[in-house]
Amino acid sequence: MLRLIFAGLALLPAPAFADITFHFYGAENCPPCMAFKRDHLAGVQAIGNADGFMVHENVIRDLRDMPEIGIYGDSDPILRAALDVGGRPYPPVFFVSDGDTVLSVHGQDWQAALLAARDAE
Repeated sequence: MLRLIFAGLALLPAPAFADITFHFYGAENCPPCMAFKRDHLAGVQAIGNADGFMVHENVIRDLRDMPEIGIYGDSDPILRAALDVGGRPYPPVFFVSDGDTVLSVHGQDWQAALLAARDAE
């Protein structure tokens, strides 16, 4: 029975916001980063699941390493694109993208990034 339910769900169209992503970049030794992760990340993920946008979390070990190109791995290029658009180089950094296109950059304001992700079409 459950297999039939899951098979039926697989046939549903993808959410309208399939490529919209809320991004959180931080560092383990960044107190505001860890406060967001501890107090708010799960809630943002739940909203993303309900509203149909993705949430991408990328936390490195040391704040001093952030300027190093490539430190954030495969998702480093979109972070650098966000910083070029007007982001702050000091974590936490919150922004919203549609695929590989940065839509808006919100610096350290995660609430603004959440609103932007929810409003993106």
